[in-house]
Amino acid sequence: MNDRFFSESIQYQAVLSNLEKNNGQLKCAFCGKKLTMKSECHFDHIVAYTKGGKSTLDNCQILCKNCNMAKSDKELHDFLLEEKAKKFMSGESIDEDINNTPQSSLIVSDKMTKEKFDVIVGEFIKRTGNIRKLDFTRDKNGLPSVTYVKKYYGSMNDLKSAFGITPVIVWNRDKIWERLVEYSKKYPGFKQADLIKANNLPSLPCILSYYPEYKNFSDIKTALGLELNYELWSKEKVIVACQKYLKTHNKITQKDLRRENGLPTTKVIYNFFGSMQRFQEEIGSEVSKRQEFISKEEILSVTEEIVSKAGSTFESRTTFLEEFPYSLSVIMHRFGSFDSFVEEANIKLLNSKKAKYTKQEVDNSILEYLKSGNPIPSSAKQLSSLKLPSSSTILRFYDDWKAPFDLFMKMINMTSK
Repeated sequence: MNDRFFSESIQYQAVLSNLEKNNGQLKCAFCGKKLTMKSECHFDHIVAYTKGGKSTLDNCQILCKNCNMAKSDKELHDFLLEEKAKKFMSGESIDEDINNTPQSSLIVSDKMTKEKFDVIVGEFIKRTGNIRKLDFTRDKNGLPSVTYVKKYYGSMNDLKSAFGITPVIVWNRDKIWERLVEYSKKYPGFKQADLIKANNLPSLPCILSYYPEYKNFSDIKTALGLELNYELWSKEKVIVACQKYLKTHNKITQKDLRRENGLPTTKVIYNFFGSMQRFQEEIGSEVSKRQEFISKEEILSVTEEIVSKAGSTFESRTTFLEEFPYSLSVIMHRFGSFDSFVEEANIKLLNSKKAKYTKQEVDNSILEYLKSGNPIPSSAKQLSSLKLPSSSTILRFYDDWKAPFDLFMKMINMTSK
């Protein structure tokens, strides 16, 4: 469930509270307009979700359409002021009148005309160089509702064309094959991962929808006359490869089914044998115990053995699971969560991720990191090892993962002078 939106139960409680407050009538919390249908109600966050507001009853208010749009325009104006503050802190000039900033004029009217819509979208494209449907769903972008795209332009492709952006290719059977042939001549060893927009290629589901005679990527490469980058497994080849592996190992488990071991994937095994147990029996491997029958006591006992050999402190959950003989699902099934297991097994993980961050928590985490004298990370891959929010979390609130680091570093340097 997306916790950005209020649940049905919270909406019901908000309506009930509003009725009690207004003597049996449902009214807008801002202007007091009487509301008679649910479609007229906008369930709004009192404290904006993007600023840490929760989707709870005490943060929910009911507004009419006009008041909700007016509030959005006010938040947009606040967003512009925040952008100016960021520019100032980064050393850029902000010597222009805020009233001359196109978006700020929106606060004087609650009606989103095409002219206003074009101004907002044009400014966004000017800043970012592109626009996607996803951008309309992110509050931090200050864009109007995506419904205005359909109202004024009909589709995202038509909107992009109007603003001089190359629209997404509308694929058909002939265009797909023409592009695949062209790309395969240039890159004969191309992989399924190359089927992306950046390469001007259609996705695999798109190709298969227009070419139902092909079942997978291997069929497509074969039809193009290209060599496959991987083994095409038959049941006989699987048995030979696995028996060869068993000459140096007692058994084959799901963890062993990897290309670097010269073995097929789990998916191939299930296609040919139906289950791991049947597969192990047929190739002469030791049969693994069914994991759903592994008790809580057995899990803790195995963990004690691991701790006695490797100690009770592990770098991360992944590091522990490399030593653990069963799958993560066994732990989740018996303990409910990995955190509960860690607590009961009395082990310690040095690196653990926080499940959900607010913008304030992201800012505090980065600020504390920089105040300790640490340098700005050189790449997004370092964030996890430094116990910082991930780049995807930071990008919920900023246009670039480095933006808050640069901003706070300049603030620290200015205050230390």
